[in-house]
Amino acid sequence: MVTVKVFFEGGANPLSNPDVATVDNTNRLRESFNKLLNSGFEEEKVKIQAEPAYSITNVVKIREPNSLLLIDLDGTVDKKAQRIKDNQLLDVQDFVFFMVQMMEAWILSQPEIIEKVFEYYKIGEAAVKDDDRILHKDIESIKQPDEVLKIILQRYFVIEKAGKTKKLKYGKLKHAPDLIQNLDIQKLREVFNDVKLMLLKIEEISR
Repeated sequence: MVTVKVFFEGGANPLSNPDVATVDNTNRLRESFNKLLNSGFEEEKVKIQAEPAYSITNVVKIREPNSLLLIDLDGTVDKKAQRIKDNQLLDVQDFVFFMVQMMEAWILSQPEIIEKVFEYYKIGEAAVKDDDRILHKDIESIKQPDEVLKIILQRYFVIEKAGKTKKLKYGKLKHAPDLIQNLDIQKLREVFNDVKLMLLKIEEISR
């Protein structure tokens, strides 16, 4: 069995002295990426070890054999080459892959997962998939998908706290782990070319 490491942009750096809840959520995010990425391969052939690399500053410093870098693009697909150049990743560009435009775009591409994860907080009958922010949209072209996800959660879900009903407010570390681990890797592969390329690279390394 071959082990392939995937260092992804995200999580809280332990050197920043995060609180216990933040550390726990970072660990949950690691496990969520592990579950998602490993679901695309036979267990006996390859093991993917996903590791949060925190900020882009940390990600671009990593140089390890059999390792990939998974980074937020924060832009459209045509910005990939410039992003690689700006972050001095030309020497490992074949091992760099992007979440286009951010991790939350993966989540927006599968609105049924949003419904599943937050089903107990749903209000109204309208389906998330029909929201005007994502309906008939090219998901990779949606700017600031984290803000779009935030708006969608506030539109369709509420929570009760201290006897009061409030709109569900998206927290990247708080909510992303549950959403990421429930995504379908094959559907992501069909929508996001960089997911497809990353999985192909993992297959190549594991041969």
